[in-house]
Amino acid sequence: MNYMEIWEYELREDIFEAFLSNNQKAASDMIGELVFRKNGGLFYRYRPLNMDEINAIRFGQIYLCRAIRFVGRGDEWTRFRSYVSCFTDKKNSLSMWSDYADSGRGICLEYNFVDLEKFSSENRLVFSPVRYSDNEFSPGQKKDAALSMMWKEKIFSNESEWRLWKTDYHSSDIGKLMSSIHPQKIYMGKNMDTESELYEELLRLSEEMNIELSWVW
Repeated sequence: MNYMEIWEYELREDIFEAFLSNNQKAASDMIGELVFRKNGGLFYRYRPLNMDEINAIRFGQIYLCRAIRFVGRGDEWTRFRSYVSCFTDKKNSLSMWSDYADSGRGICLEYNFVDLEKFSSENRLVFSPVRYSDNEFSPGQKKDAALSMMWKEKIFSNESEWRLWKTDYHSSDIGKLMSSIHPQKIYMGKNMDTESELYEELLRLSEEMNIELSWVW
């Protein structure tokens, strides 16, 4: 497994602590530093190829699931009212092609940090890196419970995960479909079925939306 360097563990921890102490300026500055030190602000979503995904790309949508489905701490009520979508800053991850993109039969969507920041602001979302630590996080307040969505054990750190999330205490939605943002590039998995109707639809989508389409690099 390709895990993180020590400096990244520490920087992600500092970002988490800044959010916990409600120091949004410090958190934002350190997120900018992390983006700069990684790959220049490119983020990826590994996805299966189906019509729901194609339509989401076409209409500039990202689906946020209830956070209760994700690893985290905190009271279940808060996490039930919180919504999350996952990204990574890791380019061409074999494990994520396997786990999240139908064993290489799916796609990988490339976004840039500027677009994600704009999307977050317009939809009142938070875009932040996951904190990886084997020290369990035990939140004592509701706002701390929401931040539990930024925590995972170190064994998962090879995913280099970032999360787009929000807490809505008045919502009972199963999930939230947010608009509008489009990927700047779509990578096709090496095992994609090029004889399928979905493949043909993906080609049409790329031309229609003027989104660059490429085989996995």
